[in-house]
This record gives sequence, C-alpha cells and structure tokens, in this order.
Amino acid sequence: HTDKQKRIAKLRELGAEIVEYNDPTSEAFAAAFSDIHTVVSAVGLSGVTSQIAMIDGALAAGVRWFIPSEYGVAHYASTWMPFPSPLAPKTDVDRYLRDHAMSRGLAHTIIYTGMALDYLDPASIGLKLASRSATLVGRGGTPVSFTPAHNVVQLVCDIVQRPHEMMNRTIRFASSTAKMRELIKVATNGEHGERVKIVCVDEAKAKFCELAKHQDPRAFQIYSRLLIEEGLGQINRMNEPLDNAMFPDIDAEPVGRTLERLMEHSEPNVQINPTPAHRTASAKSVTDGLGRRFRDFNM
Repeated sequence: HTDKQKRIAKLRELGAEIVEYNDPTSEAFAAAFSDIHTVVSAVGLSGVTSQIAMIDGALAAGVRWFIPSEYGVAHYASTWMPFPSPLAPKTDVDRYLRDHAMSRGLAHTIIYTGMALDYLDPASIGLKLASRSATLVGRGGTPVSFTPAHNVVQLVCDIVQRPHEMMNRTIRFASSTAKMRELIKVATNGEHGERVKIVCVDEAKAKFCELAKHQDPRAFQIYSRLLIEEGLGQINRMNEPLDNAMFPDIDAEPVGRTLERLMEHSEPNVQINPTPAHRTASAKSVTDGLGRRFRDFNM
C-alpha cells in the first residue's frame, strides 16, 4: 500500500487526476466513465475478471474505446494442467469484447508486449539479482518476448492518439526477444555452477499443482517459469508479425539492459512525445495500484 500511494502521489505531481473507487459494479463504472471517450484498464491479474463489469459500465456510459489489461502474453491452454491456468480469465475478457461489446459500438484494442521485468519482479521467473543467482526450470532455450514498463507506457500513449488506426485490432510489440539461458548470464555476471539451480520440468509441474490446489500465491511464480519453458512467453509464437515498425518513436530497451538497470538501481530515460491537438481524446485509466511484486521462494 505504501508503494501504491507513492506511485499515486507521483502521478498527481505529473498532473494526472486521480479518483479512487471502492464499488466494482457496472453501475459505479458507468458513473465513473461519464463523458469519457477511451478507457485504458491497467488492473492486475487478480482483477482481470472485474473488467466484465467495467465493459458493461463503459457500454452504459457511451464509451467508444476500451483497452483491456493485457500487455503480457496471450493465453494458451497447457495440456498437462488439470485446471484452468491463471491467465484463462484474459481470454474471457477478450471474447466478451469481441462477441458482446463490439457490436454495440464499443471498440477495443488488445495489446501484447510480453514480460516487463521492471514491473514483474525478475525473481518470479527465477532471476535473483540481489544474490546474482538464478533458478532455471528446464533447459531455458525457448524464446521469450520482453518489453520494459516505460516502453509499454510509451506504446499505450501512442496507440490512444491514433484511434481510427488502432481500434478493433491486436497489437504485438516486443522491445526484445531472448532466452532464459541468456538472461541468466547477465543476472549471474557470467558465472555458473553453484549460482544456478536447475529444476526439472516434471518437478516444477508437481510443485505448481500442489500449491495451486491450496490457492497458494507462490504457484504463479512456478507457472510463469513453466510458461516460459513451454514456449508460451513469446507473443508471436505462431509466427504472427510484430507491429514494432508502426511505432518508430519508441526507443526499445533490450531486456539485457533492463536487467543491468535493475541491478544498478537506475531509472530509464523516458520521453513521451507531446500529443498533437488533432489527435487528442479524453481518457481514463483504471488500475488496482499499478501492480504488485511477487516474492521469490525456494522451489
């Protein structure tokens, strides 16, 4: 909560209007979205299903454009998992926008950007930067898409300025693509041996199922590592084209530099171009506190 309040205070310093709501009903969202053209949702994973009420509220308020909280990777069902994956609700929201809201005049844009290691704690995927060590599930040879948080912000700012070009489509943007074994070299300063713990995939799956059965939040960390090893961390894994060329003003930060920056505790150099008057649209952002970080654990 302290981190959340600091982030909110920072946004206020930048001139953002912050209004907090405790009523997650469609009626409350309809009142909040009055006279709003565009809604950009930034809820965390635990709040994904609340976007159904948001969408209903947006429809009632006459909102024209809804951008759901995606930003990560598309949901693909894993055949080994005995119950729905933590990302399954994202598919429900996407389907609700396409099948229910679009025909009623509410446009949408789905944005996939891969993983943001300066938003999701690197330890959650096994990179323990403080101790310069790592835990690897499997062989670490599958490609993973990465986009740091400041590049995601730049991307969303660019998208909302181009409504006629961006409505009712999927955008795939990745600042870089890398494999876990490459990131481990950066996180451990090139040292291996005792600094890297390797866990077999079957052991990780068993541990995930055990923790998930008891709704233990640590299960999501293992799920993230299994997702990567399974190849589901790449936003264009089905050979879909990336849309990076549509956003030439974004100075994409490679994931290796993101890790180095996190280890140096330095901030990115962020520049967002001024919005031309003819592309301006009123917008409201919905967030559950701009994210939460996950602690690592011994698997």
